[in-house]
Amino acid sequence: MARIKAFQGIRYNKEKVNYSDVVTQPYDKISPELLEAYYKRSPYTAAKLIRNKAADPYQAAAAELQSWLEQKVLLQDAQPSIYAYHQTYKINGEPKTRKGFIALVGLEDFAKKIILPHEKTLAKPKADRLNLLRATNAHFGQIFFLYSDPQKKVEALLQAAANREPDETAVDHFGDTHTLWQITDAEIIQEVRAVLADKQLLIADGHHRYETSGNFAREHGAAFGTESPYGYTMATLVNSEDEGLTVLPTHRLVHGLAGFSEAEFLKQAAAYFEATPHHALEHLLKAMQDKRAAGKISLGFYAGQPLLYEMTLRDPAALAKLAADKSAAWQQLDVAVLHTLILEKILGLTKEKQEAQENLNYIRTAHSAFEQVLNGQEQAAFFLNNTTVQQTYDVVLAGDIMPQKSTDFYPKLLSGLVIYKIK
Repeated sequence: MARIKAFQGIRYNKEKVNYSDVVTQPYDKISPELLEAYYKRSPYTAAKLIRNKAADPYQAAAAELQSWLEQKVLLQDAQPSIYAYHQTYKINGEPKTRKGFIALVGLEDFAKKIILPHEKTLAKPKADRLNLLRATNAHFGQIFFLYSDPQKKVEALLQAAANREPDETAVDHFGDTHTLWQITDAEIIQEVRAVLADKQLLIADGHHRYETSGNFAREHGAAFGTESPYGYTMATLVNSEDEGLTVLPTHRLVHGLAGFSEAEFLKQAAAYFEATPHHALEHLLKAMQDKRAAGKISLGFYAGQPLLYEMTLRDPAALAKLAADKSAAWQQLDVAVLHTLILEKILGLTKEKQEAQENLNYIRTAHSAFEQVLNGQEQAAFFLNNTTVQQTYDVVLAGDIMPQKSTDFYPKLLSGLVIYKIK
């Protein structure tokens, strides 16, 4: 059973800071330029807690945390709480609101199938986050979990809280609005826990932090499934049926490939793909979406020449032969086709090179990817349709792990909205 728990969160004191000035994107989404901007915005930026620029960033973060608590820049809530969390944003001009709540989630071994991962993790970011946990004994951002609640029982329970003035409001650098309501009603909290008790929780974002929380718990002798304070991690939970849930594609850029040319690539790709030329990126992306609606797998390719190409997979069996150990759900992923047939088979980027991001970059926006190739910064761009939530569930429940950066749940959960100090 999924274990949900209220906690006495630590939050910024609104009398001393403006929330929009101090909360940040998650640590792995903070570029060097954004880090500088956060530092200039406020001396109390949460960036100093999650991405401190000091020579010893971990001890510096711990010192800042302690100082801000003593200065009452940060205040701990008096009562155990959960926190309704809404994120209002626009996609293609359409306003959306994703609704979730922040709480503690009990750590579980993946083998129990209570917590479901969908990404492979890397050692370096886990070591970084573990060092921060050791120094601060605190979680500054939330792991993002999805659960299935078609009847929307949790949303109904939390709606009353969201009908009053929010306790916190912040606007991030994308212009998205984040609002938070503290909920202390023990009866509501218990009912929310009861609804979630029989649910599986899919990790949407935060695999490295989840595994790091587990490693930290083990260091403190806390067995998974127990009630030790170390046996819980802070999370935002969102219903997978929520209308505000958006998954963006992550496009791929390749560089530094010896002897690479558009003509040679298209020649080799012809064994697997039908290439249809397009004169504009918008036309290519629309054609890819139409192909998906027709049940076909279609990718985009651009190498700086006048034309872009829609690459439609001729025969799904081609991937099945190369990935016979993978489930049918995995074999139907656009991103699996790209990584296996194109990056590995045609371009020679082994799984190890892909994992190390040799010759490979990831980028969110198709237009930025196009511009980088056009300007000669990258050799080629590969465009993808987004991976759906259902596809993610299907792959995970079939026992597989997704290729790197298969999903980009938007918007990200802000760090610094609520802090969980373990002891």
